[in-house]
Amino acid sequence: MANNIPFQPMGNCVVVTASTANTQGNVESITAVSPVNQYYVFNPNKDNPVFVAYGETQNITASIPNGNGAAVVAIPPYSSKVFTGPQVSATKTVYVRIISPHNNAQLYVTPGEGF
Repeated sequence: MANNIPFQPMGNCVVVTASTANTQGNVESITAVSPVNQYYVFNPNKDNPVFVAYGETQNITASIPNGNGAAVVAIPPYSSKVFTGPQVSATKTVYVRIISPHNNAQLYVTPGEGF
């Protein structure tokens, strides 16, 4: 549940990478110490957005949106966002994958609560 408090981390920060432009990165897993469904994400890339997909199984696809759209969240260059996604806990894993139009993209993801 969203809180009107500053963001409180509730699990480890995960680094998600996509080494090659326009190619999906590896699937990474996220867990939390207690049930939460908010994520703080930071895109350290200075010039390009990163597109992130979340899911409850490892079979997730991240794609760059085209005229038909895509089931991803766009994270602008060199910015951070908090958004709500699938619930994660110590016993329930959420999986994340990214794609970007440039090489060596990274995204830092931390589960927690707050804004």
